[in-house]
Amino acid sequence: MRRILAVMPDPMEPEFTAQNPIVAAAERIRARRELGRAIDATSETAGSFQNAESALRAFAANLGEGATRLNSILCVARGVKLIVLERPLRVRLRFGEKRVGLDLDDVNELVRIGGLGLDGDYQFIPDAPTPALVNISIVSNVAGYGDALTASGVLKLIAQDAELPRPSHLDRSGPISF
Repeated sequence: MRRILAVMPDPMEPEFTAQNPIVAAAERIRARRELGRAIDATSETAGSFQNAESALRAFAANLGEGATRLNSILCVARGVKLIVLERPLRVRLRFGEKRVGLDLDDVNELVRIGGLGLDGDYQFIPDAPTPALVNISIVSNVAGYGDALTASGVLKLIAQDAELPRPSHLDRSGPISF
Protein backbone atom coordinates (compact mmCIF):
# COMPACT_ATOMS: atom_id res chain seq x y z
CA MET A 1 0.00 0.00 0.00
CA ARG A 2 1.27 3.35 -0.93
CA ARG A 3 0.93 6.36 1.34
CA ILE A 4 0.72 9.90 0.17
CA LEU A 5 2.10 12.40 2.60
CA ALA A 6 0.55 15.81 2.51
CA VAL A 7 3.10 18.53 3.06
CA MET A 8 1.87 21.58 4.92
CA PRO A 9 3.07 24.88 3.45
CA ASP A 10 5.46 26.79 5.69
CA PRO A 11 3.76 30.04 6.78
CA MET A 12 7.16 31.74 7.07
CA GLU A 13 7.95 31.27 3.39
CA PRO A 14 7.44 34.31 1.14
CA GLU A 15 5.50 32.18 -1.35
CA PHE A 16 2.93 31.40 1.36
CA THR A 17 2.53 34.98 2.52
CA ALA A 18 2.43 36.29 -1.06
CA GLN A 19 -0.59 34.13 -1.88
CA ASN A 20 -2.36 34.60 1.44
CA PRO A 21 -4.57 37.72 1.23
CA ILE A 22 -5.16 37.79 4.98
CA VAL A 23 -1.44 38.02 5.71
CA ALA A 24 -1.03 40.68 3.04
CA ALA A 25 -3.89 42.73 4.50
CA ALA A 26 -2.45 42.39 8.00
CA GLU A 27 0.94 43.60 6.76
CA ARG A 28 -0.69 46.65 5.16
CA ILE A 29 -2.58 47.47 8.36
CA ARG A 30 0.61 47.10 10.40
CA ALA A 31 2.46 49.36 7.98
CA ARG A 32 -0.21 52.07 8.20
CA ARG A 33 -0.15 51.98 11.99
CA GLU A 34 3.63 52.20 12.13
CA LEU A 35 3.69 55.11 9.69
CA GLY A 36 0.97 56.87 11.71
CA ARG A 37 2.97 56.44 14.92
CA ALA A 38 6.12 57.74 13.26
CA ILE A 39 4.32 60.80 11.94
CA ASP A 40 2.66 61.52 15.29
CA ALA A 41 6.01 61.18 17.08
CA THR A 42 7.16 64.51 15.68
CA SER A 43 7.60 67.16 18.32
CA GLU A 44 5.52 69.84 16.72
CA THR A 45 6.65 73.40 17.29
CA ALA A 46 4.64 75.08 20.00
CA GLY A 47 4.15 78.76 20.59
CA SER A 48 2.14 81.75 19.55
CA PHE A 49 2.56 83.27 16.13
CA GLN A 50 2.36 86.94 15.21
CA ASN A 51 1.07 86.45 11.69
CA ALA A 52 0.24 83.84 9.06
CA GLU A 53 3.79 83.90 7.67
CA SER A 54 5.43 82.92 10.97
CA ALA A 55 2.75 80.26 11.52
CA LEU A 56 3.29 78.85 8.00
CA ARG A 57 7.07 78.74 8.63
CA ALA A 58 6.46 76.78 11.84
CA PHE A 59 3.99 74.53 9.98
CA ALA A 60 6.64 73.90 7.29
CA ALA A 61 9.23 73.12 10.00
CA ASN A 62 6.85 70.53 11.47
CA LEU A 63 6.27 69.09 7.99
CA GLY A 64 10.04 68.87 7.51
CA GLU A 65 10.60 67.06 10.79
CA GLY A 66 7.76 64.62 10.11
CA ALA A 67 8.97 64.04 6.54
CA THR A 68 12.47 63.27 7.85
CA ARG A 69 11.08 60.64 10.22
CA LEU A 70 8.89 59.20 7.49
CA ASN A 71 11.79 59.07 5.03
CA SER A 72 13.96 57.23 7.53
CA ILE A 73 11.35 54.47 7.53
CA LEU A 74 10.43 54.46 3.83
CA CYS A 75 13.91 55.04 2.35
CA VAL A 76 14.96 58.41 0.97
CA ALA A 77 14.63 57.47 -2.72
CA ARG A 78 10.88 56.87 -2.36
CA GLY A 79 10.31 59.37 0.42
CA VAL A 80 8.43 62.57 1.01
CA LYS A 81 9.96 65.69 -0.52
CA LEU A 82 9.41 69.08 1.12
CA ILE A 83 10.16 72.29 -0.75
CA VAL A 84 9.88 75.73 0.84
CA LEU A 85 9.92 78.68 -1.57
CA GLU A 86 10.38 82.27 -0.44
CA ARG A 87 8.78 85.56 -1.58
CA PRO A 88 5.91 84.88 -1.51
CA LEU A 89 6.14 82.00 0.96
CA ARG A 90 5.02 78.70 -0.57
CA VAL A 91 5.37 75.13 0.63
CA ARG A 92 5.27 72.10 -1.66
CA LEU A 93 5.01 68.52 -0.46
CA ARG A 94 5.45 65.55 -2.80
CA PHE A 95 5.25 61.80 -2.31
CA GLY A 96 5.16 59.64 -5.41
CA GLU A 97 2.34 60.94 -7.58
CA LYS A 98 0.69 62.91 -4.76
CA ARG A 99 1.20 66.66 -4.47
CA VAL A 100 0.11 69.29 -1.96
CA GLY A 101 0.76 73.01 -2.25
CA LEU A 102 0.39 75.61 0.50
CA ASP A 103 0.47 79.24 -0.68
CA LEU A 104 0.49 82.19 1.68
CA ASP A 105 -1.94 85.02 1.03
CA ASP A 106 -0.19 87.62 3.16
CA VAL A 107 -2.79 90.34 2.63
CA ASN A 108 -5.70 88.27 3.94
CA GLU A 109 -3.59 86.21 6.40
CA LEU A 110 -4.76 83.00 4.71
CA VAL A 111 -3.15 79.87 3.32
CA ARG A 112 -4.45 78.41 0.06
CA ILE A 113 -4.06 74.65 -0.11
CA GLY A 114 -4.33 72.65 -3.29
CA GLY A 115 -4.16 68.88 -3.69
CA LEU A 116 -5.29 65.70 -1.93
CA GLY A 117 -8.86 66.94 -1.73
CA LEU A 118 -7.84 69.71 0.69
CA ASP A 119 -8.50 72.48 -1.82
CA GLY A 120 -9.59 75.74 -0.24
CA ASP A 121 -8.65 78.73 1.87
CA TYR A 122 -7.40 77.99 5.37
CA GLN A 123 -6.78 80.17 8.38
CA PHE A 124 -4.44 79.42 11.27
CA ILE A 125 -6.14 78.79 14.60
CA PRO A 126 -4.85 81.65 16.78
CA ASP A 127 -4.67 79.93 20.18
CA ALA A 128 -3.63 76.46 19.03
CA PRO A 129 -0.56 75.05 20.82
CA THR A 130 0.88 73.95 17.45
CA PRO A 131 0.29 75.50 14.04
CA ALA A 132 -3.09 74.18 12.90
CA LEU A 133 -5.26 75.24 9.99
CA VAL A 134 -9.03 75.34 9.68
CA ASN A 135 -10.79 75.37 6.30
CA ILE A 136 -12.87 78.52 5.93
CA SER A 137 -14.01 77.64 2.40
CA ILE A 138 -16.56 75.06 3.49
CA VAL A 139 -20.00 75.76 4.89
CA SER A 140 -20.75 74.99 8.53
CA ASN A 141 -23.19 72.18 7.72
CA VAL A 142 -20.60 70.15 5.77
CA ALA A 143 -18.79 67.24 7.43
CA GLY A 144 -15.33 68.26 8.51
CA TYR A 145 -16.23 71.86 9.23
CA GLY A 146 -13.99 73.27 11.94
CA ASP A 147 -11.61 70.30 11.99
CA ALA A 148 -8.01 71.34 12.62
CA LEU A 149 -5.43 70.34 10.03
CA THR A 150 -1.94 69.90 11.48
CA ALA A 151 1.34 69.02 9.81
CA SER A 152 1.03 65.42 10.96
CA GLY A 153 -2.47 65.29 9.46
CA VAL A 154 -1.15 66.41 6.07
CA LEU A 155 1.66 63.84 6.23
CA LYS A 156 -0.81 61.08 7.11
CA LEU A 157 -2.96 62.01 4.11
CA ILE A 158 -0.06 62.07 1.69
CA ALA A 159 1.45 58.80 2.96
CA GLN A 160 -1.77 56.85 3.52
CA ASP A 161 -1.04 54.37 0.70
CA ALA A 162 2.65 53.99 1.51
CA GLU A 163 3.94 50.52 2.20
CA LEU A 164 6.84 49.71 4.45
CA PRO A 165 9.66 47.67 2.99
CA ARG A 166 9.37 44.01 3.91
CA PRO A 167 11.30 43.26 7.13
CA SER A 168 14.47 41.32 6.32
CA HIS A 169 13.91 38.73 9.06
CA LEU A 170 10.86 37.48 7.15
CA ASP A 171 12.98 36.59 4.12
CA ARG A 172 14.87 33.78 5.85
CA SER A 173 13.65 30.73 7.68
CA GLY A 174 12.88 31.03 11.35
CA PRO A 175 14.69 29.42 14.27
CA ILE A 176 12.92 26.12 13.67
CA SER A 177 13.47 24.46 10.34
CA PHE A 178 12.35 21.04 9.17
